[in-house]
Amino acid sequence: MRMIWKTLRPHHVGLAFFWACSMLTFRSSLLLEGPADNTSCQTLIVIVSFVANMTTLFLIASRIERNPTFYDRLKPGAFTALIIIGLVLLSGSGPLASMGLLPESALAAPIVTGAVLAGAGYGYYWGSWAEYLGRMHPSRTSFYIPVVLLLTASLFVVISICSDHGGVPALLLIAPLPVLSQLCLARCKQEVPEGRYASNANSDRYRTALGSLVSLIVSSLVLSCLFGFVWQMTVVSVGSADDAHRLPLIANIIAAAGLIALVLLARKRIDLSFAFRVIVPGIVVLFAIMPLFWESNPVMLNVIMSTGYGMFDVIIWYMVVSTAYDFAVSGFVIGGIVRALSIIARLVGIGIGYVIMLIPERPSMLIVGISVGAVYVLAMLLVLQSTRHRFSFFFQEADARQEKSTSANIGDASATLTGQIAAAMPAPQVNAAEAPARSTDRMAAEAPEQPAAKPAATGAGSMSEAEAESASERVYDQIAEYYGLTRREAEVLPYLARGRSAKVIADALFVSESTIRTHTRRILEKTALHSKQELIDLIDRYE
Repeated sequence: MRMIWKTLRPHHVGLAFFWACSMLTFRSSLLLEGPADNTSCQTLIVIVSFVANMTTLFLIASRIERNPTFYDRLKPGAFTALIIIGLVLLSGSGPLASMGLLPESALAAPIVTGAVLAGAGYGYYWGSWAEYLGRMHPSRTSFYIPVVLLLTASLFVVISICSDHGGVPALLLIAPLPVLSQLCLARCKQEVPEGRYASNANSDRYRTALGSLVSLIVSSLVLSCLFGFVWQMTVVSVGSADDAHRLPLIANIIAAAGLIALVLLARKRIDLSFAFRVIVPGIVVLFAIMPLFWESNPVMLNVIMSTGYGMFDVIIWYMVVSTAYDFAVSGFVIGGIVRALSIIARLVGIGIGYVIMLIPERPSMLIVGISVGAVYVLAMLLVLQSTRHRFSFFFQEADARQEKSTSANIGDASATLTGQIAAAMPAPQVNAAEAPARSTDRMAAEAPEQPAAKPAATGAGSMSEAEAESASERVYDQIAEYYGLTRREAEVLPYLARGRSAKVIADALFVSESTIRTHTRRILEKTALHSKQELIDLIDRYE
């Protein structure tokens, strides 16, 4: 795992340019000048941009789910142009009003238009980066995404300082970011996806993938709402979105550096979702003490909340792209749905915070009430996460298929699978002059980085080594497809076919032994078998 940083290329962190650009647009007053530089306009930009962002994600994701080729027909340059035009409108509205060329009563028109255009462009890029990161192995994204957060927060802070203290126009600093992101995205697009990737619409697979993220979705709804609430109250309290976020972004830099160090120092690849157990209790404590410190230091409370939510954003990215990889589905669809739902919750939180801050004489009792409610909801969220409960409505069809598979005769299912595999495999080329296939003992001694099953022999001879490996891979792919294995469960399957122990498989795949045991248990459940030997026997029938 310490060597995973060597696989990192500059274009892999292109997400940071888009992410920093969206942060600077949504949460900063850098672009606003003159009469437009007030909390009302800043809040308007956030709300309108988020709504446009969410709408774009839903519309494109729904089309991709029905037609996976739709994404390839979209033009990234058009969305980049939307962002730049939107930034120009936001940046120019204040100066035009100051020069008398735009009545202050009409100030909302360019602001709303610019926010819509920028938000739509950001929606495309949010889903696009989820799409391509979802084609990378989680061992890579577990490192790449914390690096992206580090670069994003650094860009935010540097651009803010250069604009405020260096006299550089904010538009000149922000406008190149979406262009850089587009260039990096185009470079990522040229890379060959790792392993199988969904090329056909499959609603069942998407339903199962989303079902595996129920706890993340619920957590995202709750934490996004609370984050929006604290953010809006802080912005109104200090009178500037930029001032409210500069210190929290510095804290995010520190948090991102800590995550990177943790990933690099880990002996095994870690699952970043473990941070749930740290972040959620921390936010519970934050809301428990918020009534005591809100009056004296709202910015510091926002620092704590923003840092926790920044790490939660990393978790969202990691779990979304990992799920897209596992189930071989479009990251745009999975990421778009999760992102859009979190935006809805954040808008609700922003609305609550804005209304409360409009109430005169410091609404202390309302803050106390919301804090009590937040602590209760977060406590329930911890219970949900600890029990890992999955809601049945996501799995009605999947459970029905599993029950049918379990109760049916395994021999009938095997016969069906045999027919599928036979149809997919070419007839072996018989050549008596070819070298004999490798022995089982030699296979057992090989390094398991790319495991190969034993070749299928015929009475007159055997397939070549390359043909045998290709045939075995097709067998594993057909079994994984037939029984609905996730991609990482499919990665374990060849090792189990060769009788490898959990320790050997864990060392080969750079994960913990408990993770391998979990994958093995789920493979046995999905294939309606009771032991690894039965699984080996099932695979041997087709090799």
